[in-house]
Parts: sequence; structure tokens; C-alpha cells
Amino acid sequence: MCEFKSGIVLRDELVKGGFRLLMSPWTERHSELETIFSLLPDSRDNRAKVEFKPAKMEEAYKPETYTLSIDEYRCPDWFDDGMKEAVAGKMRDYIKSIIVSGDVSLLIGGQFIIAPGAKVGCAKSMVITAMCGGTLTEMRGGTLTAMCGGTLTKMCGGTLTKMWGGTLTAMCGGTLAEMWGGTLTEMRGGTLTEIKKWFDGVIGKISPGAKVLSDERKKKDGK
Repeated sequence: MCEFKSGIVLRDELVKGGFRLLMSPWTERHSELETIFSLLPDSRDNRAKVEFKPAKMEEAYKPETYTLSIDEYRCPDWFDDGMKEAVAGKMRDYIKSIIVSGDVSLLIGGQFIIAPGAKVGCAKSMVITAMCGGTLTEMRGGTLTAMCGGTLTKMCGGTLTKMWGGTLTAMCGGTLAEMWGGTLTEMRGGTLTEIKKWFDGVIGKISPGAKVLSDERKKKDGK
């Protein structure tokens, strides 16, 4: 399974360092990266699929915790320790560039990580890979992949893929795919696809216009 942050390393002796690193803010799937960059099947073993992952997603705002791994059964012979270090350096620089730690009125387009203490007014048409703390006043579209902490005051659209912690004050639209924890104060609209069996959190008022498709809590202990 491809995880954040995914990339493809192409062997290229014509460029500095002997490689090119391909990434996209819009996907972590290597198969989709191959499509985006028009990479045809290559029998010469000239590419390596890599992942650069934090120790845990709630620490995604700490670039120093990330490690590089190969997302394949084997590592190409040319992808030596020196090249791995260089690739990790490039990917760490990318992570640093997408961390939001101050006050921002609008996030639009691209990929972001929200650090503790950040204050974001509105987000739309973007990918927030991890919300580790801070506040996001309004989400109008795009994707928030993992909410581990902080406060999302109002969700009007888009997709929150997994909620592990933090507080979603008012959900008025969009989709919350998996809820494992945290607090959903009021759900006025939108769709909560699944409340996980091992849910550890609080769910407040759910209005008639909102949809909860699956509540695994009801199935605990045979209930």
C-alpha cells in the first residue's frame, strides 16, 4: 500500500546526482505517478518506488522523524546509500516547504501539513495530508487525509478521510469517511460513512439531514 510521501526515483546520469525524483501533491499512488509522468514499463530496472514516512502521522510536521523506504520487494543495485541520502534530503526539503505553522487566510491548491499552533482561515481545492493541531476555521472542498488533533470549526464540503482526534465543531456537508476518535460536536449535513468499532471519542447532535451509513459501535459485544 502506497503511503505518504510517495515518489519515483529515475536513474539519470545526465543530471546532477544521477537521478530524478518525481512526486505529485495530488496522489501517493505509484501507479498514478507513472501515469502522470507517462512512464512506460521498463525492463532495465531504471526506477525505484520510494516512500518517505514520519514516525507517526500526528508528528507529520516534524521532518526530522521521517525515514526513507523502498516500496518494492527489492532495491535496484544502482540505488546506493549515497543516492538514498540525497533522495531523502530532497523529500525532507519538500516536507518542510508544505508545513503551515503560522497564520494563513487561505489554503488553495497544492499539499499541506497543519502544525500545532497554526491558524488557517479557509481551505479549498487542496490536499491537507495531516492536521496535527492548530485551527482550521472552514473547509469548503478538497481532501483532509488524516485529522490527528486541533480544531476544524466548520466543514462545508470536501472529504475528511480519517479522523483520529481533534474536534470537528460543525459538519454541514462533505464526507467524513472513517471516524476512529476525536469529537464531532454537531452534524448538520453531509455523510459520515463509518464510525469504527474501536471508536474512542464523542459524537454530539446529528440532524435529520445528515447521513451515518455505518455505526460499528452498535455491534460491540454482539449487540
